[in-house]
Amino acid sequence: MSEDFDWQSENDLNVLIERFEEFLKSGKGHFFDVEEFELIIDYYLENMQTSMSRTAFEWAREQHPGSHSFTIREARILAQEHHYDQALQKLEQTEKIESGNEELYLAQAEIYSMIDQHEKAIEAYKKVLSTTDRPEEVLSNIAYEYESANDFPNALLFLKKALELKPESEEMIQEISFFFELTNRYEEGIEFFRDFLNEHPYSKFAWFNLGLFYSNIDLYEKAIQAYEFVLAIDENFSSAYFNMANAYTSMQQYKKAINLYKETLKLEKPEAITHFYIGECYENLELYHQALSHYNQALDLDDKLADAWAGVARIFVEQHLENTAVKYYEKAIELAPNVDEFKYELAVIFLKQQDFTQSAPLFDAIIEHDPTQIDAWLNYSLIFALEGQLDEAVTLMERAVETNPESPSLWYRKAGYLYRSGKIEQAYFDIEKAVKLDFKRHSELTEYLPELLDEPRFIEILELYKETNK
Repeated sequence: MSEDFDWQSENDLNVLIERFEEFLKSGKGHFFDVEEFELIIDYYLENMQTSMSRTAFEWAREQHPGSHSFTIREARILAQEHHYDQALQKLEQTEKIESGNEELYLAQAEIYSMIDQHEKAIEAYKKVLSTTDRPEEVLSNIAYEYESANDFPNALLFLKKALELKPESEEMIQEISFFFELTNRYEEGIEFFRDFLNEHPYSKFAWFNLGLFYSNIDLYEKAIQAYEFVLAIDENFSSAYFNMANAYTSMQQYKKAINLYKETLKLEKPEAITHFYIGECYENLELYHQALSHYNQALDLDDKLADAWAGVARIFVEQHLENTAVKYYEKAIELAPNVDEFKYELAVIFLKQQDFTQSAPLFDAIIEHDPTQIDAWLNYSLIFALEGQLDEAVTLMERAVETNPESPSLWYRKAGYLYRSGKIEQAYFDIEKAVKLDFKRHSELTEYLPELLDEPRFIEILELYKETNK
């Protein structure tokens, strides 16, 4: 384990390893004491160089034939060689002689963990809790075993115990945050970190995670306050600037967000995603030249960032350069084929150009992937209507309302197609259904069928449901 090297500097260890590997090449001139061999074997075990750890063990046994101090390391080597039963047997034999050996129980736990026997691993770890001088590490390992066994409450419990012993540990704070997020217990996470900060008010990592949880439940102002505490403790904490910018973006305060994103660019190596977010903020402010500049900077850093390709495409659409935008959308879709948003925006371009051959397959792919995409159903059906295929448009709307029966827009549109195709009674059945779902959206139908405003029957339905929707 890595802590075995703590007493010796990394440079000293490297010299020792170089000396051992030189010995292997020459086969002469070097002798290593027991402690040095232990360090050498541990080094190779930690770096998963199993054959080298085996070689080191064999030389250790040859140079120190009377020593029994390598048995636990032999067991760990056997485990890395997938001889788990032999490894455990070796440790059981050793336990009869050296009962209470911390290193032995830690090796046992490690091997049980490898073979997914998490309860036995936990049992082994607990044997050293009262004697180890590193209880927080053992508690953290126990938490990991509970996590692997999908016992998240106990995993969280032991992580909390570990954090009590080492409250400055960023790793344990992050792990605790992960468990709250994994189980969607955001409010509980907020409560935990607020209590923790009452005891440790200068923990920037705790403030940072508190901000994350506030953001997760859309309490962006509280999240921003938490990030401001992070920056009061460490003004160079770039992730706090980044997340605070995200919070301002969610509040549509794009200018503040841009300034904070730019702070992250000063503090760390520029990343494509940061330039993308800045570009998106400028786009929302309708500052398209600046948006395009940052989208292109994002692509200079990472030409696989599909969102940036789509961002450039949207800017070209705003500039009425749809044919150029098409190429950028196609690249975005190539990079992220499961993102329906890109397909939808491209399909709308083709629809406006009345290029139904290219728009129809895109809308079809969207509703197949996600049948809850209402606008995709509506625009797909419009293609059939524009081509005079009203029966096909009605059939498509029947599929749409079957999947989305609570969508008034789909019922209004279906009614419109039925009316246009002369199926008046069926149309009025759907009109009444749609008006019941959402009276205020009846304008979606009258925009398509303005003549309905001259029909007494339609006006009567509106008057009836207008009273019930006050």
